[in-house]
Amino acid sequence: MNQLGGMRRFVNVEDLICPGCKEQVRPEPPGYWVVKDGLPAPGFSHEDGTALCRSAAGQVAEPIEFERV
Repeated sequence: MNQLGGMRRFVNVEDLICPGCKEQVRPEPPGYWVVKDGLPAPGFSHEDGTALCRSAAGQVAEPIEFERV
């Protein structure tokens, strides 16, 4: 869900991509993810089950919306 001007809107998961490699994402945690220190697993992964690309700060990225033309 994104918030625009205080209103919520739903985003189709088929319109989400990884910001690092631009591959389509799936709405499931990475297959090998180990939960440590009470930190939650990411909610998205690449189609092959790997974690989304990491940001410059080393954190797993959040998917971004891809607008089809």
